[in-house]
Amino acid sequence: MSEYANIVIGNLSLHWFRNYVDSKIVSLFFSKNDLIVVNNCNIDDDDKDAGTYTKYMYRTTVRRAKERLDAQGFGLNNFEKIFNDEMVQAVDYSSFLYHLQGDYDEEDKNNEIRIKKNVSLKKWKNAMKKIVSYELANGNIQFGGTLSEVNITTECDKVIFYSLKDEDSESFYALNPEIINYKYVYRLILEYCANDMEIILDFSNLDNWADDCIPKALAATENVSKTIVLVEGSSDKDILEFAMSQLYPHLSDLFYFMDFSDESGGKRDGGTSYVIKNLKTFYFSKIRANFIAIFDNDAEGYSSKCSLLNEIKNWPANFRILLYPEITMFHKYPTIAPNGKIVPDDINKKAASIELYLPDSIIKTGGNYYPIEWESRKRIRNKNNVEEALYQGVISYKDDIKHKFHEMRNKIERGDEVFKTEEWKNMKKLLETIVFAFNNEQ
Repeated sequence: MSEYANIVIGNLSLHWFRNYVDSKIVSLFFSKNDLIVVNNCNIDDDDKDAGTYTKYMYRTTVRRAKERLDAQGFGLNNFEKIFNDEMVQAVDYSSFLYHLQGDYDEEDKNNEIRIKKNVSLKKWKNAMKKIVSYELANGNIQFGGTLSEVNITTECDKVIFYSLKDEDSESFYALNPEIINYKYVYRLILEYCANDMEIILDFSNLDNWADDCIPKALAATENVSKTIVLVEGSSDKDILEFAMSQLYPHLSDLFYFMDFSDESGGKRDGGTSYVIKNLKTFYFSKIRANFIAIFDNDAEGYSSKCSLLNEIKNWPANFRILLYPEITMFHKYPTIAPNGKIVPDDINKKAASIELYLPDSIIKTGGNYYPIEWESRKRIRNKNNVEEALYQGVISYKDDIKHKFHEMRNKIERGDEVFKTEEWKNMKKLLETIVFAFNNEQ
């Protein structure tokens, strides 16, 4: 006899595992922070003499799982594009046609006409919402549920319904996995679940199959493929890693901010020129991992981004070249004019380094923001090959700001101070640029 474990939301089973879990599936939804181990659980609450066992489970919420899938590039934007572009090849009518007992050869000839007439993205999403809602409340349609019980009415409803009823179907919710990856279908399912619903994988019983089942399940969230992020300097890396650990702890294992030094004394140079050089090295190496190069939202960073986009016109889909995002407050930020007066100016693409995204308590003194000091004027050829002239600036008292950040970080990590999410709203917007970079086209 085999042992089974499944990922569940409400009464809906998303995926079944037989004897051993599949780390690629587990890590889609869960990080190592989601592991829960409970010792000395009663085997039978009504019979205390039945003994105890250790409960092993991963637990997260729909919201965190959605963000995790989005961060891995399996968001709804990408799904919708593939669905619209490949609808005829993606939608699997075979189970529905089998139910109709029609002339398969004839149906195949008219398949494209029928799909284009009866299927659209909006209709498909409405059908999925209806079916997922039923399964959350009542369990998988594969094991129960009639046409009337599920309220199956439209052709899209029927195509999905009969696909789920067909145990021999090779599609997933009537979508061909060779065209639309099953990970997109998981993401679509989650869209119709309440964000606070729990997703649980209890794999305690796998211990009954073999001694290595539990250790392998525990390791399922350890060796996760990471997006490699290149930033300009060690301050960027330190700040972003800390902010990620606080704002997106369930996603931090999906990203690796490249080191500038190691325990053996090795060092790597920082600055925009080295980000450019390293990214081009990865480009020519043909490595299949995802890469993000993100520059300061200043003249030097903007120039570097344009340089990369101009030099290599068509970057592969696994590369993103980004700037720190524009922030509304940066449109009128205090700067030091040549006469020494403080003048509000737009510092986007001119002077917004990582420090500008820190909480106000760090970048303010005496109730006022540390002003920008202008340095030099740069001529930049943008991605449309149009020349621009922008001043490069830097926030004043940068060393004091770094000291204040390290002081706050240490207090938070020691538990002497509470991390206040609302104070890090600008940094959260910056992190969203990185975290969800592959949820949209370049």
